[in-house]
Amino acid sequence: MQFLMKLYFILSSILDGKRLLNLVNKPLGMCAASMVLGAIMSLSIAPVEKWPFAVIALGFFMMQLYNCKYSPQVGVLTVLFFGTYGTLSLTWLNYVMEGFGQVPAVLSYIVIMGFSFGYIAFPYAFFNILAFSIAKKKKSVYICCFVPIGFFLADYVIYYYLTGFPWLYTGYSCVEGPLKNYAPFIGVRGINVALYVISAALALTALRKFLFLPVAAMILVVGVFLENIPQVEKLPTINASLVQANITQSVHNNAASVNEIFSTYWTLTKPKLPNSKIVVWSESALPVDYYSSANLIGDLDTVFKNDKASLVTGIFTTAQDKIYNSIVRVGEGADLAKDLPYQKRKLVPFGEIVPFEDFLRPLGSIFVIPNSSFSYGADEQQPITIKDHKFIPAICYEAIFPEVISSMDSEQTNGIIMVSNDSWFGPTQAPQQHLNIARMRAMELQKPMLRCTNSGITAYIDENGNVVDRLPQDEEGVLTVQFSPVKGQSFYSKYGTQTVFIILLLLFILGIRGLKQKDDPTKETMSKLVRP
Repeated sequence: MQFLMKLYFILSSILDGKRLLNLVNKPLGMCAASMVLGAIMSLSIAPVEKWPFAVIALGFFMMQLYNCKYSPQVGVLTVLFFGTYGTLSLTWLNYVMEGFGQVPAVLSYIVIMGFSFGYIAFPYAFFNILAFSIAKKKKSVYICCFVPIGFFLADYVIYYYLTGFPWLYTGYSCVEGPLKNYAPFIGVRGINVALYVISAALALTALRKFLFLPVAAMILVVGVFLENIPQVEKLPTINASLVQANITQSVHNNAASVNEIFSTYWTLTKPKLPNSKIVVWSESALPVDYYSSANLIGDLDTVFKNDKASLVTGIFTTAQDKIYNSIVRVGEGADLAKDLPYQKRKLVPFGEIVPFEDFLRPLGSIFVIPNSSFSYGADEQQPITIKDHKFIPAICYEAIFPEVISSMDSEQTNGIIMVSNDSWFGPTQAPQQHLNIARMRAMELQKPMLRCTNSGITAYIDENGNVVDRLPQDEEGVLTVQFSPVKGQSFYSKYGTQTVFIILLLLFILGIRGLKQKDDPTKETMSKLVRP
């Protein structure tokens, strides 16, 4: 009891409001607070997956920014916030680097921190400093207008710079909740902006600027009313089976294991074949060259045609001394002599392709990860056609690039087939993060998705991003579903982020107008006294 009493008094002293306020207003306290908020931000995505954490973290971070007096403060706090968010959210990279690149654990975490605080956080810091400089001393204008614009521009830099890595968009925390309903209208980047504006409005409200509260409320209320507004029409269902073979990476990377791998897939598929019109195998399920394995492919084509079914599988293809990570279709309606494989358009840096490989590969095993010599597929490719239905093909890493998926969408496409091999991620939070990113792609286009992976998470996702059914991770199994294709096209699919640019233009105009207005001390004092 005496120990508990001492603990109580110690905690009471530490958590004293005035003491905490004094602490966070000091330079080291401000830095520590930014890192704590970045850690809270990481709770918004998998494995915790609670979107309000994003609003809480961003809201308090905006309050910090409001109290900044100098641009270096803004830059440092932003780097610490987004760097911590990235470091804690990407700890799964350690599993990849340590397990497959033989990188020591300490070094791998140093790489993760360098990547997070440098590559990810720096663009947000740069544009935030620019926003702060433009806004000058107009703090409300800075927080509510220019910070969302700056962070949106940073989102774009993360998408394109050095091949891009838009894995940690804040909008991916909103696969549940009212903001997800904006996806088919403005996409994940639009949801990012909605989160930034809501957080800014709540931060200003907490700072006794109550006129901003209706802005946050309006965005959330509109999101509720947008729920399940159909922009596509459902078509008759199709029986589909997704095969999760759970092949270990050591077996998968062994060329001598091809027969064992094929046997596993075929054993799982055969009982389901008579009642399945579409069968999907995962990324590189057949670790062979499509063109050099004519006998195997021909036999599969014959078997599936006899059952009036189609197989969509991951495989390798080669052309002119280049190797591609690909998807092919065999079976009913397929013409092996004419059909072109889909070849992956976005490759994983240092996973499927090594930049400056002549220089980097000799430096160590981290740059000699198996299957890291692929080539990029053409930007313009055709959907996969199965039984008069057209499917957008996507392979693994491509899921994180909204425009890569939406570029193949049209009124005529009826769904998405996404194959992946998430066994690289092991028992980490990455497979669930990856699944939620895939869910966002389905929401944006309002197109249902058949998502087949080697070890999980294999799932059927409907056009609203809901996981209708799924298989457990790290287990063999076959997910057989009644797949509901659709026809039509979402607003986002037609217009992309044009609507978001219009919103940002309005924010910019409001910001410029706010900068031109002269401060009225009397009005400022009165606004603090007013209650909503």
